[in-house]
Amino acid sequence: MDKTEIKIDYFSATFPLSCDEEDDIQLRVYELVKLIGIYLNVKGFEVKKNPRSHNNFKYEFTLGPYIYLRCDGPLNNKYQRTCQLEMKGEGCRDFENRNKDKTWVTLILFMVQLNARFKRIDIAIDDYEGIHITIHNIIKKISQGFYTSIFISPPLILGSKRSGYTIQFGSNSSNIELVIYDKLLERKKHQQAPSTTYWVRYEMRFRNDNAKRIAYLLSTLYQTHEETLYGLRLQKLADEQLYRILDIKQDNNYSEENQKKAPTDPHWLAFLNNVEKGLLRKVEDDDIKQDTLEAYTKTALPYMISMLLIKYVSVNQNEYLFLLDLLKLLYDNLDLSKERFYKINTFLKELSLPTLDIVSLHNLKARLEEKIKDHELPF
Repeated sequence: MDKTEIKIDYFSATFPLSCDEEDDIQLRVYELVKLIGIYLNVKGFEVKKNPRSHNNFKYEFTLGPYIYLRCDGPLNNKYQRTCQLEMKGEGCRDFENRNKDKTWVTLILFMVQLNARFKRIDIAIDDYEGIHITIHNIIKKISQGFYTSIFISPPLILGSKRSGYTIQFGSNSSNIELVIYDKLLERKKHQQAPSTTYWVRYEMRFRNDNAKRIAYLLSTLYQTHEETLYGLRLQKLADEQLYRILDIKQDNNYSEENQKKAPTDPHWLAFLNNVEKGLLRKVEDDDIKQDTLEAYTKTALPYMISMLLIKYVSVNQNEYLFLLDLLKLLYDNLDLSKERFYKINTFLKELSLPTLDIVSLHNLKARLEEKIKDHELPF
């Protein structure tokens, strides 16, 4: 097992229930349940309507054992009925296990197509070795005042050595909350036997506008085509955000007010893979949409139409020659760069269509070559 592992451990988003006055609301709800169930790879028999709903929604469904979809709830600022998709820890693992062809990036982009507002996203860093720093080291540093954080109030230190310590920055009503706790002892208290002798979790909880900002940062990870979501870029994102939130300092003689001048403890930096402090800038709704298929189509469509019009006129509006030109154009542009190849597959995943690989691309090119030969004139 790696020394650390990054997890998305909570995901919640709300989105409008698209429904006109004359629509049957219940029918629209069941259509939406089917749509999201198909996207999440949940079979029909695994969808169950719960007898009671939560959070002031009229309908609540479980998609599989751990994923919750609630519909026909509180009105948003546009007076639209809303829905909520919620995955807690086990729900997040269920999503990943069911969807080996999808990532959190593609889920976020799918939710954007539903005009979602991201309400909460938790990013957890699980440390399984404690080589660089332990929870006891952090408690000692905090008690001595050798730290800075984005929070005004000091953290709460709860628990004991026997029951397991928890360090809580912020609260469950904060837009950002950081909780550091002994996950190993928590599991043992629930009579679950982890296959490790050390496990401390650093759990960053981002809510409301900060959840939207984190969703934007996650959405940009699709641009990498050589690393998986749980690879270097997600690790870097998590490390940068934790460093931004909490900076453990070297032992020093600075006053509490001047702790920001003290250098960061090298053990804390080593744990964070020597990253720089991250940013969490304000984003607009359209910032996340910019790399989706819908946004890409809107941007590219005017140029595509102009090109097609020129082609059509250049062959004197001959449909046969026009089709032949289009087949040749497609054939000539099938030598894709890694970036284009990755982006096309990202868009195919958004549409829940099979993705391309080298073999399928080669077969497509061969079929196009045959069609071109069939359409070419004998002179």
